[in-house]
Amino acid sequence: MSKNPKAVGLEDTFHFSCNPGIDCFTQCCQDVNILLTPYDIVQMKNRLGISSTEFLEKYTKRLLALNTSLPAVQFKMDEENKKRCYFVGEKGCGLYEQRPWSCRMYPLDHSDEADTFAPMVDSTRCLGLEDNTAWKLRDWLQNQGLQPYNNWNQRFAELIEDEKVTSWRKGYPGGVDIFYLACYDLDHFREQVFKEKLFEMVEEHSVDQDKLETDDLALLEFAFIWLKRVAEGK
Repeated sequence: MSKNPKAVGLEDTFHFSCNPGIDCFTQCCQDVNILLTPYDIVQMKNRLGISSTEFLEKYTKRLLALNTSLPAVQFKMDEENKKRCYFVGEKGCGLYEQRPWSCRMYPLDHSDEADTFAPMVDSTRCLGLEDNTAWKLRDWLQNQGLQPYNNWNQRFAELIEDEKVTSWRKGYPGGVDIFYLACYDLDHFREQVFKEKLFEMVEEHSVDQDKLETDDLALLEFAFIWLKRVAEGK
């Protein structure tokens, strides 16, 4: 494969495979910077059977974009194991079915052209790009289970691009911490929702309190709506 790979569209074909028979297997899981989305965290912490609070404390570090006061969550690498992912072993990812969006997309990334993708590394770093396994890009994206991740990531993008939310987060005392709590630490946020009756700030017809108690995605949806209401001062 070319060391300067071209972008491919959804109906185009590219070659890729990742399996233990490839010499670089799991090397991409070492010393990498991965930002986790709210949906990533829900999937991973539930797979591990721990709270979001415990997951964040053990496996992530918190970052902050100073110009927008936007908190972000970065996946930590295991410093005592050559900066490898905590969940990767000789046989691969121990959380494969719940792996983050970034891992699902690898080795591809969005290119500058609309609706096209290109490898973020060349075949000298990812030998799987030289494999004979051929994929139509559309089929590969579906195989990676990206649809729900893309849907939730789009909703999160709309939230962080909301000018009122950004202005509130930057100007309101504690706004950064509240945003972080509502988007990332859902189990702790749930406690506050019921302790402070935060659901009363949102239109009654859009809130199912039973679901907020048991369904993380219903709670995440509520968190996005609630943050916008708070930013609007309603």
